Amino acid sequence: MLLVDDLLALPFKGLFGIFQKISEMADREFTDEAYIQEKLLELQLLYEMDEINEEEYDRQAAVWEARLNAVRQAEGEVELEGDEAVPGPEATGRGGAETETRRAA
Repeated sequence: MLLVDDLLALPFKGLFGIFQKISEMADREFTDEAYIQEKLLELQLLYEMDEINEEEYDRQAAVWEARLNAVRQAEGEVELEGDEAVPGPEATGRGGAETETRRAA
């Protein structure tokens, strides 16, 4: 009976595997900084080779740069949420005399 059950579940397991792979690819596109930088370089190459105009380049670059900034911001927030990670004086706005002398110099 187990063999019959496995045969009946096989198509669903296959579909589950496909959806899982699609999910991994979508996560990579939205969270992998190297992937986003690669897409920006690809876009720049297309612009330099005159395959897209400046308006199209600006529009697409703004989208990819927004994604890159979101990933970097999310990574920064994760680092601050760690056990002993604490933002520095410039980040908290409470710099001491040492910070003030650096700003004056």
